[in-house]
This record gives sequence, structure tokens and C-alpha cells, in this order.
Amino acid sequence: MLRRIARFIPVFMTVGLLVFNIQIYTAHANYWNGYHWDRGGTYVPIQEYNYANYFTDAENARINKWNNIGILYNYRVDYHTDVSVFDGNFGATGWSGLASLEGCCDWDWGCWCWDHINHGHARYNSYYGYSAWSRQYVFCQEVYHTYGFDHDNYGGCMDYNGTTNVLKTQNVNEFYGRYRFH
Repeated sequence: MLRRIARFIPVFMTVGLLVFNIQIYTAHANYWNGYHWDRGGTYVPIQEYNYANYFTDAENARINKWNNIGILYNYRVDYHTDVSVFDGNFGATGWSGLASLEGCCDWDWGCWCWDHINHGHARYNSYYGYSAWSRQYVFCQEVYHTYGFDHDNYGGCMDYNGTTNVLKTQNVNEFYGRYRFH
């Protein structure tokens, strides 16, 4: 009897690993590669330096994140820090917003790779002349990229065709999932 069961152990292990891998892939589907801040727990401070001409629209996007993600302490400061938010007329580039990791990343012992974000830029391209609603949408999306999140299809600011210019509950849940126990 024991030998019959032993023959199926490799099959059970294979199926178990496949299911586990599918769950990991699904849980990380909206992460921006492996990039993330080396912060976590009940207090995740990420400071933002907003020196955009459309300051109010960028500030409204920051306040939305501050108010919805309980563990995120998204302070606005007046010096070059974690995330720099700015805008300008960059011309007909094809992008209305652009996020980038500047100087890229610090070493992550968890994966033996360089994926800990140390500074990000979030830009709005004023060339396209968007409304205040759309500018907040772009600022929300680009800053959230600098936290390590990719586009999604939840309908919020991280969706290419979002119906709102703020984060959705799913975005908040993903933030908690990524940073709560990091």
C-alpha cells in the first residue's frame, strides 16, 4: 500500500508546484518588474518632492494615495528626495506621463538582484494640454509606477482607460500585499 502511494508523490508535488506558481504569478501580475522600495510593515514612508507647475493636480494625486493606503506615509517635502514630481512641455513625444527610476536600484538580498528603488521621477507632459482631471490621472499613475506598480485593468488611474483619476481598492490591496510584510 505504501509503495502505491509513494509512486504518486512526484505527481502530487508537480501539481502542487504548478498551482503554487500560478498563484504567485497572479498575485504579482501588476508589479513593475521586481522593483520595490526596501520598506515595509505598518509604516512605509515615501517622500515626494512636488515642483510641478500643475502643483495642485499633483498634490491631489498624492493626497488620494495618502488617504487610501493606511500604511503609506507619503510626505510632501521641499527637497530632492524619494520621488520627484514635475512637469514640462516635452513636445510631441507620444507620452503624456513618464515614470523612471533614476540611478536605479539598490541590492536586494532576498532575490540577489538590484531591485530596491532608491529614487524615482514622475513626469507630466504638458504639451498635450490636458484638463485638471486628466493631469491628476497622469500624476497618480506615474507616481504609483515609482512605487513599483504596473498598469492594470481596474478602472482607476493605473488603467490606460481609467474611469477615475484616483486609486481603486484593488490598487490599495496590492500595495498592502507588496509592502505589509516586506
